[in-house]
Amino acid sequence: MLRILLVNESPKSSKALGQALQDDAYTLLPELNSASCLWQEAKRSLPDLILINTRIPSQTLLEQLQAMRGTVPVLMLAEGLNQVQIQAALQAGVSHLIDGFAVEKLAGAVMMAFAQFEHSKALQQRISLLEQQLADRKVIDQAKGLLMDKRRLSEGEAYETLRRQAMKQGMKLGDVARQVLAMADLLG
Repeated sequence: MLRILLVNESPKSSKALGQALQDDAYTLLPELNSASCLWQEAKRSLPDLILINTRIPSQTLLEQLQAMRGTVPVLMLAEGLNQVQIQAALQAGVSHLIDGFAVEKLAGAVMMAFAQFEHSKALQQRISLLEQQLADRKVIDQAKGLLMDKRRLSEGEAYETLRRQAMKQGMKLGDVARQVLAMADLLG
């Protein structure tokens, strides 16, 4: 059963939303009427999904979402948001946003929030990996330059020296390059 933390800032659709969540697939955690303690409650109750029902997302809500960004899928039901408000919600960590509430769309919206959350998480992991690879490439180039200068090696020879050392020590090439640069700093 999916544990849902409901932040209900729009009492107009509260009853219909509550009834829709009485499905066998959902367990509704104690409802919050304000976003001021959302982050603390989410840490305490560990929901599978945060469902926000609001007319317009408040700054407090956006700040709370930003503090917990990337930890849990967030589905937001709101009405008549403009482009700036939609962008702010998405940047704060909302996985999926629906304009208004319709009972028949809830199950699909929940699935979409999970799918978009997982997609976003995979993209973030890919970005982190690429950033690390770029940082390693820069360090390797610096270490090659140092070896070329100090040991009068060609670029290929410097790279091969780093590669052999990495294999010998069972380390990644970037880590060996960092060691070479650290030793150069130490030795002056």
